[in-house]
Amino acid sequence: MGYLLAVGITVSLLAGAWVYLSGVAGMIGFAGFLGWASYFAAGGGGKGVKSAFCSNLSGVFWGVATVFLCGILPGVPGLVFTVLFAAIMCWQARFSFVGFIPGTFIGNAAFYASGNDWKGTAVGLACGIALGWLSDMLAKKMSEKKEEK
Repeated sequence: MGYLLAVGITVSLLAGAWVYLSGVAGMIGFAGFLGWASYFAAGGGGKGVKSAFCSNLSGVFWGVATVFLCGILPGVPGLVFTVLFAAIMCWQARFSFVGFIPGTFIGNAAFYASGNDWKGTAVGLACGIALGWLSDMLAKKMSEKKEEK
């Protein structure tokens, strides 16, 4: 079986389980899918886990920082922090562990889309990254050529 067929099978089964379990547990389901996408977009494997996780969570951090600063400095328009932190989310890429810029923006957008629930967003993203890794590893095992005996 080819890798694409195998990953389609593993992703579909795990996605169904994720939708069900995240709903039952009251988790942020869409954040899981964003973390999952980040894993594959970051290249998969151990590098994909590290890049997606660190970058996604840094995006959540910058969202929290924006909301916090808007709360303590109500006279400063939120646009100022948005502009500043959007630039920082790009500049931080000079550090390899947060070098996956799309992952940072995905984490940031997920935070805002969750209604500023940083814990739920972080957990959802992390679960999605784990599911991405699991679906990838299972698909690789399923698509390995078997030796004839």
